[in-house]
Amino acid sequence: MPEGQDKNTPLLPETQQRGSRIGDMTDEDLAATANLDFTTDQQNGVSQTRDMGHTKTTCFPETLFGNLPPLLRAACNVLTTQTEKEVLLVGALGVVSGILPNVIGHYDGRYIGPNLYIYILAGYGVGKGGLEHARYLGAPIHAGKRSDYERAVEEYEQQKQQYERDKKDFARAKSTLAEAPRQPTPPPNLMLYVPANSSKTGLYQVLHENEGRLIIFETEGDTLADTLKQDYANFSDGLRKAFHHESISYFRRGNGGEYVEVQSPYLSLVLSSTFDQLKTLIPNPENGLFSRFLFYELSGTSTFKNVFDKRKRDYATYFEEAGRELSRLYDHLSKRTEPLYFDLTSDQQERFLAQFQTWKTQIRDDAGAELEGTVNRLAVICFRVAMLYTVLRVWHRGTLPETVIECEDVDFDNALLTVDTLRIHALSVWSRLPRKADVNEAEEADATKLEQKRRCRELHSLGLSVREIAKQVLGSESKKSTVYRWIHC
Repeated sequence: MPEGQDKNTPLLPETQQRGSRIGDMTDEDLAATANLDFTTDQQNGVSQTRDMGHTKTTCFPETLFGNLPPLLRAACNVLTTQTEKEVLLVGALGVVSGILPNVIGHYDGRYIGPNLYIYILAGYGVGKGGLEHARYLGAPIHAGKRSDYERAVEEYEQQKQQYERDKKDFARAKSTLAEAPRQPTPPPNLMLYVPANSSKTGLYQVLHENEGRLIIFETEGDTLADTLKQDYANFSDGLRKAFHHESISYFRRGNGGEYVEVQSPYLSLVLSSTFDQLKTLIPNPENGLFSRFLFYELSGTSTFKNVFDKRKRDYATYFEEAGRELSRLYDHLSKRTEPLYFDLTSDQQERFLAQFQTWKTQIRDDAGAELEGTVNRLAVICFRVAMLYTVLRVWHRGTLPETVIECEDVDFDNALLTVDTLRIHALSVWSRLPRKADVNEAEEADATKLEQKRRCRELHSLGLSVREIAKQVLGSESKKSTVYRWIHC
């Protein structure tokens, strides 16, 4: 109980006590839920950098948090530190992307859903509390599915017992049945969150039983690493296909075997580990999984956090309600007989194409053609983030359109800001992943190469471009990719 609060004083504002949903609440109600003053969120912020020891990554600008859809805005601002807010936002993107069924948008000749692959990198013992709060957002949906499954299992057990009795009676000619009784079918194993310690076949089977919609949510890198060691090739291949909703097939053992195909899977991922553990899943940038993820690097801090902060006592109450609101949205979308189609406006489409052309040119100049695929998939991700933001904002107003939902300008801007920030994090990760053709330790220790690296960083500090440095130090502009890695490692 917060200091000075009467034991009979409710933690939630009156609107929530009446059982109203967050979508019916005003910004002031949301602020009261989180003990917030939203006026501070409207201040224009600028991107800041966070020193990761090896490079500097970008923080989200304050303007992004101030303009998020109300549910995400309040969820982020209920937390007490900037790092918690950022981790929550990135994790929430992954979770919410997995609970928007029947929402699709037309992109490059095909329809795609909002599903995202999220990867948060952090050292051992570095706080990832915001990520666990993100998990709460999907907890009511997961709990509801598990309850439905448990009830179905009880019914199945009763049917199985009746089947055994009918089978015996039929064999003894005591049954009035015209034909032999049919064995009941086990119910599908319903869930939202699937653990990363599932085998490849186990994961595909659960994906099939949940109509291709799951969220792999794993905060323990060792668990993921152990799973990948068992069957990396097939696991990685499945994730690459699922990102584009491409069908996944597998052979299920037992009862003579069965060929199973998961058509158009809508899989979302929220993973967290150390950088070394990341290399188990993505051993090098050439691996196709790298470009499919949004990366966020979480840095440690020299400040010991206030573990007695009384504001944190309301966290569970708030995130439980936020999860229930998202559960209502999920139920509403699940009942649709036709998809909700997401579109960008003509002006947004022009801005989208211009922005990604700019980024593609910049990255090609700095790092060569190696990252072109990353920019292409980053554009897909940006489209999905805009879809997610828009659905949440429009739902907050009370209802969703019948057929088409058009992207709001604020959500288009938010999507670009989000992706631009995480683009810097991705470049940081890319610069440190080993290459297939990386030199061995003996070559790395060579004095000449060490001097070249030192010279590259020195020239970079003087303002020279990557092309100019490559020509001066390595004798050819074509080696700009190598220079870029050396500068940012």
